[in-house]
Amino acid sequence: MRSEGKFYDDKNFPRGFNRSGVFTISESTLLENYGRTMSRLYSGEIEPMSEIERQFVAETSGQLNVQSDFAKCWVKYLNRTCNKVKSYTLCSSVRKQSQSFDDDSGGDDLDY
Repeated sequence: MRSEGKFYDDKNFPRGFNRSGVFTISESTLLENYGRTMSRLYSGEIEPMSEIERQFVAETSGQLNVQSDFAKCWVKYLNRTCNKVKSYTLCSSVRKQSQSFDDDSGGDDLDY
């Protein structure tokens, strides 16, 4: 695959791909070195020139199963940047009123 310069995504990964904790070292290297090409191939801005690029386009468009390292890395990148992460919590959003009891009576109102 051809390289068109370094690829950075400061919006989603401001500290870089390798420090994000999402990608392995090899995946972050692939994204940095070939990310621009993968992005342009995926969007259709450029046509594939090699067999690797044709396979990448076929895999990312769903024509083939994702098997190459380029396509696996790009699909992982798309899943992290395009899909909203759903998070669920176990706490309720309604606050309960706390009831306070005054125990200053000293026990005067006890029935014996």
